[in-house]
Amino acid sequence: MSLVKTNSVGHIATAGDWLWENLQFLRMRLQGLQGRGDDMAELMAELDGYRTAYESLSGWLFRDAAIFEVGYGARPLRLLALTSLGLNARGIDLDAPLLSGSVPELLRVLRTNGWQRFIKSTVRAKVFDAHERRALDRALAQRGARLRIQPERFLVGDIATASLAPSSVDFFCSEDVFEHIPRDALDAVCASMARALTPDGVALIAPAVFTGIGGGHLVEWYAHTLGSGMERRSEPWEHLRQRRFQADCFLNEMRLADYQHLFERHFRVEAVHNLQAGHGAAFLTEDVIEELDDYSEEELLGDKWRFVLRKKPENGP
Repeated sequence: MSLVKTNSVGHIATAGDWLWENLQFLRMRLQGLQGRGDDMAELMAELDGYRTAYESLSGWLFRDAAIFEVGYGARPLRLLALTSLGLNARGIDLDAPLLSGSVPELLRVLRTNGWQRFIKSTVRAKVFDAHERRALDRALAQRGARLRIQPERFLVGDIATASLAPSSVDFFCSEDVFEHIPRDALDAVCASMARALTPDGVALIAPAVFTGIGGGHLVEWYAHTLGSGMERRSEPWEHLRQRRFQADCFLNEMRLADYQHLFERHFRVEAVHNLQAGHGAAFLTEDVIEELDDYSEEELLGDKWRFVLRKKPENGP
């Protein structure tokens, strides 16, 4: 079973809506250029959290772990940081990465990812990548490392069918990816990961759950724009209410319980953490609560959740 061709392009109905959504995204990214240092500090704190979780649960050192990222994305900063720090990390994504910006690499992106992804990747490379890579290099230098790009660490393909050896991965991570995978492919994805996870291994999977205020992936409700006072066309929780607008990406629309049941089929669920508890509370009026009475406030006020997963015992439930 295979994933969609790309998780980076949706099916917005009109050219005008597509242009609006992508211009909003470009505006957000441009406004964020000044905060790259803060972004990299958050990234490094996230990696520290990975280390703490793995070492506390497995009893082994993170520096000795075989690490694998599922869905490194168009901005593979996490995997670049892990490998530059000298860790044994690899990752896989359906879309070919743009690492050097060379003409052959751009042509590969066009062939593999399609023209819409090609346009996005080219603009991003010319406007943003150099700023982000310099900020990442500065953050790495504070830890005695420098940015190193190792293309062989960036696999292109489908995690559901990837040739990962059984019990070969000590630590899986995935951020903001699982919501873009079709529901009928997720069991194969999890089965592949569970097969590859070592007996003492740990997987940290953090999807953006559909029921959060940003779960519809409209840029005007992202965490970066929520408090900006920007002009918005849509209502809070538009994707659960009027559904007049669509994000420029595929979404499987899974709820928190859907993920819980999925992971329980393949792993032992150690913990579930709401990483953005209270996100959007200022917009959750009594009218909205009444309209969305099928959803709990906990679901509505949590965009991103992290599932801490372990391998099931061979003879266990």
